[in-house]
Amino acid sequence: MPTFSELVRYVMHTGIYERSREYEFTVKYLMPLLVLPRPYRKSIRILDVGGADSRLSKWLSEEGFDVYVIDIREDDYGNARFIKANILEHEFPSEYFDIIVAVSTVEHVGLNCYGQRIEDPDGDIKTMEKLKRWLRTEGLLILTVPYGRPHHPPTFERVYNPTNLWRLQLDDMDIIERRFYCYNPRDPHNFLECTEQKALTTDAVMCVATRKTVKYV
Repeated sequence: MPTFSELVRYVMHTGIYERSREYEFTVKYLMPLLVLPRPYRKSIRILDVGGADSRLSKWLSEEGFDVYVIDIREDDYGNARFIKANILEHEFPSEYFDIIVAVSTVEHVGLNCYGQRIEDPDGDIKTMEKLKRWLRTEGLLILTVPYGRPHHPPTFERVYNPTNLWRLQLDDMDIIERRFYCYNPRDPHNFLECTEQKALTTDAVMCVATRKTVKYV
């Protein structure tokens, strides 16, 4: 079995900027699933939202989990079920997934980037509504988004802060953990853990693990 660090390097595929911190956070919650015997893993249904440019779906599917990935871009998703679609146009049944992962994806939905043909200023709100509806009650949602000061044009990504955090609709979710990582001028590809106050002053990322406690219809 690979070490935690080896697995993170494999899964993130590209180690630029905040990616290493995002996938360390994500893998920390997913790696414990490997204690399950393989015959039981197929009963765990996982959705990877915007999975291109990573090997998360490939890893999880090859470990025997029932993995879906939705993205408008093709990539090496291993044995995962690939849905080539814009999330704004696709539906899954309610309460369908045990785990949903969205690494640096929600902030881009509905903007003129990554070849999206659907522009919607509320794309992030609509995406979060879907993710919460698709996640089963007591299921796990892992979410990472930009936080603090914008460092890209607003047509490329939304950046969150206490004023607009409501758009992610996390108030009725059980927050298991929330961490912030800030740009490191000495090593731009190695963001450092920081406080929320520090994150608000710079280029940063927020990583959140939440549990759904209410059924949405």
